[in-house]
Amino acid sequence: MRYLKKLAAGVLASSLSFAAAAQTLVVGDQSFNTRAVMEAAGVLEGLPYTLEWKQFTAGSPVAEALNVGSLDIGLLGDAPPLFLGALGAPIKVIAVTRQNLGGVAILARKDSDIHSLQDLRGKRAAIWKGSWSQQLLFAALDKAGVPRDSLDLRYLSALDASHALDGGSVDVIATWEPYVTQQERQGARVLATAEGLIPAQSFVVANAKSVDDKRAQISDFLQRLKKARDWTLSDPANTQAYADAWAKRTHADSEIARVWFARARTDVAALDPQVITNAQKTVDFFAGLGLIKSYPAASLFDTSFAAALLPAAAQAQQAEVIRTAQAHTE
Repeated sequence: MRYLKKLAAGVLASSLSFAAAAQTLVVGDQSFNTRAVMEAAGVLEGLPYTLEWKQFTAGSPVAEALNVGSLDIGLLGDAPPLFLGALGAPIKVIAVTRQNLGGVAILARKDSDIHSLQDLRGKRAAIWKGSWSQQLLFAALDKAGVPRDSLDLRYLSALDASHALDGGSVDVIATWEPYVTQQERQGARVLATAEGLIPAQSFVVANAKSVDDKRAQISDFLQRLKKARDWTLSDPANTQAYADAWAKRTHADSEIARVWFARARTDVAALDPQVITNAQKTVDFFAGLGLIKSYPAASLFDTSFAAALLPAAAQAQQAEVIRTAQAHTE
């Protein structure tokens, strides 16, 4: 109870700071994924600030926008912010987004003679440098005892890699959703997934100045995002509604979206020691390739937003403590 009172005091102080803080929160989203789930869950009603969305098609430009201060927060995969962290960028990781790791996979053409990782020697593989794609392929090859240099590597974006696999100009790709689901529906063969090989984490990242200037808004946004993700996971029908909302916004195939989101079961959570340990492994991996310098990944993380990401039941109890605290101040 003592902890909840302290928590309530902190949240109450944050809520009272809205008037003094800037009233617009600029959020970097990728292809409407976050906006779609929050709109589908109905958690954006009654915002005490203006929410401005900016849409991107990849994580690297989200990271760069955070770096220069044109975004307050952004949602993206782990590699871009970890790369910027090596350069001392003014950003902080404030939450982690997790998904089923089956959605990050190595795929071979359905009509190929590739049936296992051992068959990849001499084959043409498409990956995206400095991403889950490269990390997964190399980790899988290392575990299987297949030399990395025994493959003919082509560096392509996830979209171009998927097209290359369709057209036969590469034999295998390492990729993520929605390309995994798309390729599986076309008969592509899964050789390995990220499960047990790489963390494949995603992060909510904030500009460091925004952490100081817009803490109340960021906390509120995270709380609403947590509610939206909990809503999606609570009922398959909600997941389907989210998939349909996303497909409508992006003009994508709703059936692919339904399969993808049902498998992904994406959630957002507070940072914990394992998240930071996993991030360090990713930093060390890319440092080993000479793509970044090694550094203590923990320096990039800010764990102070944990209260905003409490499960719904704890949030309800917290809200009651806040109401009691407010009543005593009146």
